[in-house]
Amino acid sequence: MSRETPMYGRREARGGGLWSGDGQTVPYSGESYYGRPALKPSHYRWLITGYLFAGGLAGASQIIATVADLVGRRGDRGVVRAGRYVALLGALVSPIFLILDLHTPKRWYNMMRIFRSSSPMSIGSWTLAAFGTLSGVAATGQVLEDLTAARVGRWTARLAGIPAAVAGAVMSCYTGSLLSATSVPFWAAVYRLLPPLFGTSAMSTAAAATSLAIDAAGAGEHARRSMEKIALVASTGELALTLACDWEWRRRGAATPLNEHPKVGLAYRFGVLGLGIVVPLFIHAIQTLTGRRSATATRLASISALVGGFIQRAVLTFGGNSSAARAEDYLRFTQPGQEVSGNGRAGQRVLA
Repeated sequence: MSRETPMYGRREARGGGLWSGDGQTVPYSGESYYGRPALKPSHYRWLITGYLFAGGLAGASQIIATVADLVGRRGDRGVVRAGRYVALLGALVSPIFLILDLHTPKRWYNMMRIFRSSSPMSIGSWTLAAFGTLSGVAATGQVLEDLTAARVGRWTARLAGIPAAVAGAVMSCYTGSLLSATSVPFWAAVYRLLPPLFGTSAMSTAAAATSLAIDAAGAGEHARRSMEKIALVASTGELALTLACDWEWRRRGAATPLNEHPKVGLAYRFGVLGLGIVVPLFIHAIQTLTGRRSATATRLASISALVGGFIQRAVLTFGGNSSAARAEDYLRFTQPGQEVSGNGRAGQRVLA
């Protein structure tokens, strides 16, 4: 190639290219890539939705159990027990969803052959394996304590529970990093917000599951009020992060799945915001402020949070696939200096 020949991708501005004659970048002004998607949508469907939900819930449940074990009162033993058993159940279900989605079980084995610190998938696979093993040991110690009241069971559960809670914290958030480490506009636009959003949602659903478990087991009032406070804080954080994601999606022109995909939009507004966040937040706030607790209202809030948490993962999964299938979203999103005006259209500016 001679010096006079332009480099690949550099054409004159008069032809609608990427570079102007004075060396400034000119954002792409087209709306599609020859009428075809620029990205290939992921294969993620309901199995991955279930994995994202169960894994996060299990990780946060282990955190709740460990904190209650270390700093809680004697009346919080029901929270510890329920949290460890819920974490074990989630640790058993999560890899089933993941392996079924891989279609070939051997792929799971191949992922465990190496560890790559630069790969969210590799980090997640090893975290899931460590979390499942440690949660199994903690639950075994809990069973031993429940059946024999032996101190060795309690100490076994505590020693395994601490590293299990650390792995659980990663389990709660890493799936957000896994999705956002892509070129899909709906995920990449909120790459800083998605991991903490998954974390707060995981804590909200874990508090809901633990609350239902201790309620069925007849736990004391102190344990129930502790779970009420955890659920209130988690729901408040989830609402703030969801609204921040909503603002960022619209600012960067990545909110198309919420606006133009009827099922995703309805699920987001009524399932995620309404059922999953506002309803539990309202109930927990009223009961905390008034000091009056209704068992029926608490169950309603817990079930609402669990259903809404699952819908949130579905909205993010299917919304991301819808975003990837729209070439105009990707091409607009990747342009330097692109902004979105009030009417939802991308504005363009030239960068030096």
